[in-house]
Amino acid sequence: MSIDPQFATMALALSVVVAAAAVLRGFTGFGFGLFAMPFASLFMDPVQAVPVVLSLQLASGAVTLRGDLATVDRRSSAAIAAAGLPFVALGAVLLHFAPQDMVRLLVGVVTVGASLGLALAPPVRTPRPGLAVTLATGASAGFLQGLVAMGGPPLTAFYLRGWFTPAAARASMTLVFSLFCAAPLVLGALAGQITVRHMGLAALLLPALIAGTLAGGWLFRRMPGGHRRVALVALGLIGTMAASRGAMLLF
Repeated sequence: MSIDPQFATMALALSVVVAAAAVLRGFTGFGFGLFAMPFASLFMDPVQAVPVVLSLQLASGAVTLRGDLATVDRRSSAAIAAAGLPFVALGAVLLHFAPQDMVRLLVGVVTVGASLGLALAPPVRTPRPGLAVTLATGASAGFLQGLVAMGGPPLTAFYLRGWFTPAAARASMTLVFSLFCAAPLVLGALAGQITVRHMGLAALLLPALIAGTLAGGWLFRRMPGGHRRVALVALGLIGTMAASRGAMLLF
């Protein structure tokens, strides 16, 4: 049986990307979609990339969630999930109708915006966010997660502003991401939009995901809060690349 060289090259490149994205997520509790989606959208349309990235995000959460459950902030994560799940469905529906180059451009803009926002707004001690802010965070994160598998920016802005401990922030984001990933995958499967090819590619990338997630968890236990600047620079560069490609194809 012959192997498609183009597919093999894509799978190899994405394995490296997934491993790096998994290290970032295992280390910080966020960033997998922000890192992986811009690269994945270089190889395939976003409508094809989103199910693969969502599947991998869900698997990444499963690797660490069991040990994290004790430190989850249940009050905030429950409110965010309740507000966000309907918007996850809305984003997933719009993904299949939006021009794919427009979605590519959005992927890049969200990534650059997230990296700049986090860089310019370092964690500080703030009062616990109120209900309105919590619900707005859930709605915006859910919409971005369903549309481009990148619900991280609102969640990181919410959880990394200082009220929550690093362990609680990481665990709560992992739980919310897992719920936000499961919902569009279930909807897509029921609608017949999740194919064997999607699941096959995700399964092929699973070893890289597990290795990266475990490595990220190891780093978190030894260096909480480290490497933040490197991660933000990487996200900014990747987002700029994805946004530039989307803009060139769109215009």
